[in-house]
Amino acid sequence: MGFEKKNVINIGKPGNKRRIMKLVNKGYYIIFHEEISLEVQSFLKNLLFVGIATVLSTLCISIFNVMGGRWLGPEEYGKFVLIQSIAMFIYIPMELGFNTAMLKYTSEKIDYQRQSNIIITTLLFSLALTAVSIIIYRLIAYPLSHLFAISINLLYLTEIFAALFVFYSLTTSALRGLNRMRAYSVFQIVYGFIILLSFLGFIFSRQLSYKTMIYPVLLAYVTIVILIMLFFIRKLAKWKFDVTIFRMLGKYSVFSALGGLSYTFYTNIDRIMISRYLTIGDVGIYAAYYTASINVAGLFWGMFNMVYFPTISGYKNKGPVFQKINRIIPYLICLGIPFVFICEVVVLKFYGTKYSLNIALMLYFSIASILIVIDGLYAWLLQAIGLLGAKITSFTAILVALVNTGFNFILIPKFGITGAINSLVLSYVISIMMKLGLGRNYLKKGTDQQI
Repeated sequence: MGFEKKNVINIGKPGNKRRIMKLVNKGYYIIFHEEISLEVQSFLKNLLFVGIATVLSTLCISIFNVMGGRWLGPEEYGKFVLIQSIAMFIYIPMELGFNTAMLKYTSEKIDYQRQSNIIITTLLFSLALTAVSIIIYRLIAYPLSHLFAISINLLYLTEIFAALFVFYSLTTSALRGLNRMRAYSVFQIVYGFIILLSFLGFIFSRQLSYKTMIYPVLLAYVTIVILIMLFFIRKLAKWKFDVTIFRMLGKYSVFSALGGLSYTFYTNIDRIMISRYLTIGDVGIYAAYYTASINVAGLFWGMFNMVYFPTISGYKNKGPVFQKINRIIPYLICLGIPFVFICEVVVLKFYGTKYSLNIALMLYFSIASILIVIDGLYAWLLQAIGLLGAKITSFTAILVALVNTGFNFILIPKFGITGAINSLVLSYVISIMMKLGLGRNYLKKGTDQQI
């Protein structure tokens, strides 16, 4: 999303490439009323690599989820989803927002020595945090399992899941920060294939339980971490903890961690509360709808943000990005909601008869999906601008997490799954309004100055 240079893409090449470039240039001009710059061209090129990889990876993971939900049934599928949701809570102390801080500062400046120091310092600190967190979790295992209403064995498995997720996130973010988008794309595809193939192996051996879905994900995490460490990170500068870098990352990560915790809270608390007020089977049904809608929207948003955040972090002035986001919003709403709704119909059919279609519920999930994308566009732009943006995002996320929890307490016992998704819709509406209310002037300026 470049916004300073005005060099137009060369569309004079013959054949299909020329026609595609004309189409892209025309669509961009219709939306933004300007020609595509070289920076946008570079952005789209990276987005193409990530997009293809994300589609292939997500196809594998979607088949994995649908087949798992269909063959295991809502009960065992619900356990798998619950483990993932709880893991997203307990992983927060293991990295404390340093992942986002690392990605931001490695993307800001192309300086190999500086980028190496940032990555190594982050990995060493996160390793220490993870070890301390696991020790603490083991000491409070029984009250923690009671809090989440799961068995001790499930809690231990959740801890392993969270720890491996931390280093999967850190190593893949390191590739993004180094602008190694092609390598990142390859590892995304490998990740998806490992999950699907190992899952099929468990299915053929007739081991049908939540572990049939958990173990393939853990195997994929371990494999990707090892491969990235061997081929990329071990080649970086000396493995030395840089105190100066740590302090720089720490200032940013505090607010990133608060925002991350709050985001995790109001995107996962619904499943935990459904399991408490309803049944594990209802968690599985809720997860199926979530996969068919929010995860579909997340596919496109995820591959976009993989390039979007590190790219705009490198811009000195992000103000024009805000203007372009505002122009995109009407298209997202008018085209996105019907598209997600249609996807829900198709995906839920594959889940089978145990997951019945509910038109009203599908509409709520469609709306929530697009609201999440809109919120993400503004949130990551605020984060990219600087420290004040991270503060605004964190404050908003904390408040919305509290509001979402309140909605869930009220609506889930009365309306069941419908209450959970309506809580999410209301929470994201409030989140978007707060970001625009608190950060509008900051977003317009596009630089890290006080509002």
